[in-house]
Amino acid sequence: MPKKPKKPKRRTLAERAESIFRFIDMQPEPFPKSELQRIGLNPTTAENWVRLIEFIQSQPRIKVTSMGSSTYIEKLENKYLSMLRKRILDSSLSLKERTQTMDDYINALLLLEKIEDGRIKK
Repeated sequence: MPKKPKKPKRRTLAERAESIFRFIDMQPEPFPKSELQRIGLNPTTAENWVRLIEFIQSQPRIKVTSMGSSTYIEKLENKYLSMLRKRILDSSLSLKERTQTMDDYINALLLLEKIEDGRIKK
């Protein structure tokens, strides 16, 4: 009896994400989503991944820390900082507005650090 051909191993979610970002990083200019077929994503899957990536990138930043068998997730930005970060990246705003927003972001970060360190009483 002939052996069945082995199915190719399915990529994990992390492997898929890594291949998408490697592909994006290699592109010198904007490209059509259909180009993601070159790394094995059909149009529907590519659309789902692009939407997921956009959604994740619009969320507050987090920090993941592993300690032994436990994993802790810490939110690094509050909603205000998240909104400021989005404004910094908004190319429809003038450079002056974006620069002022960067200053506001840094000042807010410094204030939060001082509060967390206990240097400022809440």
